Amino acid sequence: MSQRKTTIREVASRAGVSLGTASNVFNGKAGVAAESRRRVLEVAEALGYRPNSLAAGLRRQRTRTIGLVVPDVLNIVFNELVEHLENIALSQSYEVIIVTSREDPEREHERVRALLSRRVDGLIIVPTRDWSATEREMRHHRIPVVVLDRVAAQDRFPSVAVDNAAATRLGTEHLLGLGHRDLAFVINSTRLWNSAARVEGYLAAMRAAGLEQRARVLLPGMTEEETRAGVLPVLTADRRPTAVFTGSNVATLGVLRAVQDAGMSIPQDLSLLAFDDFAWLTVLRPFVSAIRQPTEALAGHAWRILTAAFEAPDRPAEHIRLPAPLIVRETTAAPPMKAAARRRMKAFKDTAEGAPP
Repeated sequence: MSQRKTTIREVASRAGVSLGTASNVFNGKAGVAAESRRRVLEVAEALGYRPNSLAAGLRRQRTRTIGLVVPDVLNIVFNELVEHLENIALSQSYEVIIVTSREDPEREHERVRALLSRRVDGLIIVPTRDWSATEREMRHHRIPVVVLDRVAAQDRFPSVAVDNAAATRLGTEHLLGLGHRDLAFVINSTRLWNSAARVEGYLAAMRAAGLEQRARVLLPGMTEEETRAGVLPVLTADRRPTAVFTGSNVATLGVLRAVQDAGMSIPQDLSLLAFDDFAWLTVLRPFVSAIRQPTEALAGHAWRILTAAFEAPDRPAEHIRLPAPLIVRETTAAPPMKAAARRRMKAFKDTAEGAPP
């Protein structure tokens, strides 16, 4: 004899809420108090209740699934975004189907078509450099879409990202404030709008400081090895930078390898500031100063905008740009010559103070 299935009415009764409240929890609707939502989910888990989301979705012409498209899951920023979005989906009884584009526009288009064939309710996408075919496909299907992280100057769809230009301007001003005048900004590509915005923020800070002629933007390539090979000659040249600002985690890894190959020490010989903050930046000394992307907030806004479109598909497109804080650690310091001059001045003062009258 098969075991009788627990009903949603039993879950509601045990959790001490109305049937409508329990239904709203499993349907992911807003307006349910956090404590009530917690009790319903805990009772459902204890009783082994699983809502028939497929049947409910068919009744509403919804499947309670979200498609998530990212370039890859090895990049820590994308990995964090995936984790946060899955956590939100779990809390609201949604499923997330994750696919990767591997920076290939054709693969991206095919993976999105696969998601659409699964009748996902909406899409959150971190697009490739040229996603025009994908964009046309999504417009054709008139499906709710949010563009995340790699946004454009004028997005047709709602979009969520950090204010990249403001973030790199903040970081550049930090290095200028330490006394650096020879700063190199290393970025893998300017074909992505957010990368181009990071370059513009760096250049804007250099212009404001009257150092536009000394600004250097290095484009060594898309991989860690290409970055290492492209940056190494710059670090070993006669007129080398005293500080490097990296525009991505790939660029940071490549620059760190180039620094090792050049036999340099950070920050004694070179200051380093990274865009994107990760746990491994504080594993080995010196700890790396970084611009931190608020990935949890980015994921939260993307989810909110997407699910709001389910109830109001014609609502105006939102474009969210979040600040990215600067985390100052141990790899940013005064330039080598100025630091040496300060040490000499301190030694002179110590000697003078200790000299007999």
